[in-house]
Amino acid sequence: MDIYSFLSCKENRQVDVVGPLQLALRLQLEFDPTVTAVTERPRYLDVGGKQIELSFWWRHHSGREHFALLIPDRDTLPGPGGRRQPRQIDRLRLAAQDAGIALKLVTEDEVRENAHRAELAFQLLPWLQSAAWLKSDLVMRQEVVATLRRYARCTIDQLQQELAMFPSNHVLIVVAELIYLGVVETDAKRRLVRRSFIWSASR
Repeated sequence: MDIYSFLSCKENRQVDVVGPLQLALRLQLEFDPTVTAVTERPRYLDVGGKQIELSFWWRHHSGREHFALLIPDRDTLPGPGGRRQPRQIDRLRLAAQDAGIALKLVTEDEVRENAHRAELAFQLLPWLQSAAWLKSDLVMRQEVVATLRRYARCTIDQLQQELAMFPSNHVLIVVAELIYLGVVETDAKRRLVRRSFIWSASR
């Protein structure tokens, strides 16, 4: 099975996950500004005498914590409303209750429904990683935020024209960082392009 690795800015360490399903969810968590910490393969859960390795643990700004188990299609059955559900859903929920943990059962269908978020995160990740080496990052952050507050929203192209005193790729790096931090929002689905709209999240 394929192993995917990337440097997490949220955790300041290398992350290793197994398979595209795990990668997609981990990238979604990485770019969720409400998530403050994430751990891969955090613990095992005893389900009917069998040890099952959980996929992720994460914590929100509120302090609320979640464990998650990713369920591939092969381990699901058709459920109510056409949505698939885990074969052992009752056993898994009971095991989580016995262990005293909040467990989210995340099916492959659910991850695919949000695949666009993972694709966007994958595109923005190298720009985000570059922000740490950008000497003018703080000044550019202030300029980008100030520019966006003057407009209801603007395109990437318009922002780069407004901030023509800075290299255009540096502007993209700062925009990626601000999206990551939840300071800026975008209508970009799978990729951030010149026509993508961005705006201040605190309007």
